[in-house]
Amino acid sequence: MTEITVLLLIAATGFGIARRFQIPVIPFFLFGGITVSVFVTEENQIDLQRALELGLTFLVFASGVELNPQRFGRQKRAVIWVGLIQFATAGFIGFVAARMLGFDAKPALYLAFTLSTSSTLVVVRLLSQGRQMAEPFGRLVVGVLLFQDILMILLIIVVARVPHGAIAVTRGIAATAILGALALASQRWFVPWFALRHKLESELLLLVVLAQLFLFTGLADLLELPSIAGAFAAGLSLSSFPVNGIVRALLSSLTDFFLAIFFTALGAFVGIPNDPIILMKGILLGLILVAVTPPIVTAIAEAFGLSSRNAIEAGVLLAQSSEFSLVLGITGHITLSDISRDVLSVIAWVAAFTMTLTPLMANDRMTRWLLRFHPDRRQSRPKVDQRDHILVLGFGTGGMWVVKPLIAAGHSVLVVDDDPVVIEHLNQAKIPCLRGDGSDIRVLQQAGAEKAKLIISSMRRPNEADTILQNIHQTPIIVRVFEESDAAQIKRQGGIPIMNSEASAEKFIEWFDKTGRAAVSRTDWSFTPILVKSLISKKLQFEGLRLDQSCRYYGPWPTTRAHST
Repeated sequence: MTEITVLLLIAATGFGIARRFQIPVIPFFLFGGITVSVFVTEENQIDLQRALELGLTFLVFASGVELNPQRFGRQKRAVIWVGLIQFATAGFIGFVAARMLGFDAKPALYLAFTLSTSSTLVVVRLLSQGRQMAEPFGRLVVGVLLFQDILMILLIIVVARVPHGAIAVTRGIAATAILGALALASQRWFVPWFALRHKLESELLLLVVLAQLFLFTGLADLLELPSIAGAFAAGLSLSSFPVNGIVRALLSSLTDFFLAIFFTALGAFVGIPNDPIILMKGILLGLILVAVTPPIVTAIAEAFGLSSRNAIEAGVLLAQSSEFSLVLGITGHITLSDISRDVLSVIAWVAAFTMTLTPLMANDRMTRWLLRFHPDRRQSRPKVDQRDHILVLGFGTGGMWVVKPLIAAGHSVLVVDDDPVVIEHLNQAKIPCLRGDGSDIRVLQQAGAEKAKLIISSMRRPNEADTILQNIHQTPIIVRVFEESDAAQIKRQGGIPIMNSEASAEKFIEWFDKTGRAAVSRTDWSFTPILVKSLISKKLQFEGLRLDQSCRYYGPWPTTRAHST
């Protein structure tokens, strides 16, 4: 109990510091656990291992709730190819690197699998915090995580049963298939019926959700499968919409608790190695993983139609080791004696290092920096007279809804975007475009921002429009925003903020009225955030300009920043 108490104190401190300074919390858990690892004895290692297994079981269950196969229904081929190629390529590179570092063939194989899959715990948490689960790259990433988790569960079962012969392996795979089929059947028929038809109070519903976890882990034990396989199946059974949203809200506090337990116990379990070479090998393999995963994922995702920015974001998010690699390592060390304690320490250090690095790397600044190194030769130059034109900064997923009506109305349009795939699509559509960063003053000068009659900023972050607002004073500037505070700031700088959330809400209500509740579970939730709909919902009207519900434009655009609503 003393060890658990210490872990909880470290976790609480980490939560407090991380929230106070708005920084990722996982590094605090890991390094907090590492600092007390010097007091961990051999007897305590068993307790730490149990804490790891307990925390991991619940977190895999909570993560499985997010892995709804319907999220990526239209991206199945991309999911399979990205998952397989990342698994095979990163695994091969990991095996070669491990051999070069002096590991024998069998330990090198374990280390290869450590590099071949990504962490569902870390990635799902980051996607949820960034509200990116429904974005195209978010759906792709969720699909890849689900696919690779299934591969790793099968791999763990095969590795554990190989010493017992081919029949034992076949039985293990068959038992896994039975468990998965029960989970999918429960997800599709039983859980939605039970949760939505029986209006249970939240406390009772929480007990039902936990009972689902105990039921599937019990079934896994009955089928002689790892408890983590049962936890994963239990989460999958609760992943259908809108059940997963209800379950997510119920499990929020428990998830934070077990997240703290798992990563703090992982830090204490990893500890400070007596041989610094072990630490160096773990960090080196972690750096290899971080270096090779983004380009692999980016290349494949782009081949299946994802934009360069989104493909890079997916690659960065997937650039860490999976928690399942720890289960595989513990199985190889304790159950099978295939690997030594040192090899297990290297596996744990790769996981700890890459899981710490991912929250620090997965941001817009890193994505924009990596875009500079994109091996693209399709850069374009404006093909229109850069005067009296409409400048669109940031094309995104809904830019065509803005650009096409403008061109159809006879306006000269120039689009600026830093994504090479977007630029290629614009060139194919013969829409004037310029590849570059819309917040860069040099790009704005090249695009003739001072001579434009209207500027529409649809870049990801509202503060990216600061350069335009500070340097362009005679042109009306519309800026897409998501928060009231951002809207107030844009107004103070003389811009015209458009709240994206209002347009999205109106679009949802319109869809819901037409479709009905029966179609909720079948929808892909691909509501397109578009500036045109935002303008309509705000009833924003300029001098001589009107918009109707068919998104047609009438009259000339204004030449001053004066506007009325």
